[in-house]
Amino acid sequence: MVANLNRMNTYSLRLYWEGGIFLDPATRSAKKGRTYLPQVLVFILIVALGGIWLWWVYHGDWVVQVNGYKVAENDLELETARLQEELKMYYDIDFQDEQGKALKGQMQQQALNQLMDRALLYQAAKKSGIRVDKEEIENQLMMAQLQAGGHENFQNVLKEQGMTEAMLRGMLEESMMIQELLDQVTSDVVVEEGDIRQTYQELKELLVLPERVSVGHILVDTEKDARDIIVELKEGADFKELAVKKSNDPSVEKNKGILDDISKDSPVAEEFKEEAFRLSPGEFSQEPVKTEYGYHVLWNFEKKDAGQASYEDVKDLLHQELLSEKKQEKIMHYLESLRGAGRIMYNTKKSVLPD
Repeated sequence: MVANLNRMNTYSLRLYWEGGIFLDPATRSAKKGRTYLPQVLVFILIVALGGIWLWWVYHGDWVVQVNGYKVAENDLELETARLQEELKMYYDIDFQDEQGKALKGQMQQQALNQLMDRALLYQAAKKSGIRVDKEEIENQLMMAQLQAGGHENFQNVLKEQGMTEAMLRGMLEESMMIQELLDQVTSDVVVEEGDIRQTYQELKELLVLPERVSVGHILVDTEKDARDIIVELKEGADFKELAVKKSNDPSVEKNKGILDDISKDSPVAEEFKEEAFRLSPGEFSQEPVKTEYGYHVLWNFEKKDAGQASYEDVKDLLHQELLSEKKQEKIMHYLESLRGAGRIMYNTKKSVLPD
């Protein structure tokens, strides 16, 4: 027993005090090497994982992430091109000169902002549980094909735009969901009668209406069909009844073929406007009027001189303008809340960055 105690005392003299415990020098030496090895390995692992994470985050042709959704560089190019085409169409801007090149950069930034807002709205629509009937999407595709002049022309248009039918289908679904969301957001927006009257008084001096006509038209496919209609009108046929019966215009069921307040600036075919203003009230076309849509027979129901608009003339128009402004204001507030809560990350490898 004593021998054992002596051996323990002798052994204890060779121990170090470290961290409140005794360690054998050999043990301490070995521990010293092991103490830093796990830390080094952890550090290397963190760096490696960080590199992998950065690669995963920044790889691919995207310019910005909105709550994890990547806005593709190709989408930005398409949206920028669309905005440029609109400006070129309405303002005849040349994007090759110095001013145009500077404006092109602004268009790219605007396109990026619009794509980001669209992503936020689409995500909000999905979160709200909004869904679109697949049949509605297919109906929209069918209408697009008809407007393009058939399936083949439709496919050519898509190809020119750098799109596929699947891409368009996705865009249609997204747009319809966003529109439903915005309708819900602005469902409580109203315009009071007093606001309309106040706006009219403020703008009264500026509300001048141009010369305009209320004109009826019957649209048919062939010149012979148009001439047959002219014969029936000469024999005393009722224009509105004839329009409902024979016109190809899809709006005829609602308006009986009559288009109100057509001015010389209205977005209708020039041949149509020329005939509409040539006719006196009560007169109808003696010859078919050919446009890109087919053959028209026109009847002038009323001609109104240019002059200051009365309240009743512009009441509906002012109501729609004020309603649109108030809805837009509410949408912007809603969008600001989405932006504030959103996680936005720009791809630093791309040249497009926030303003």
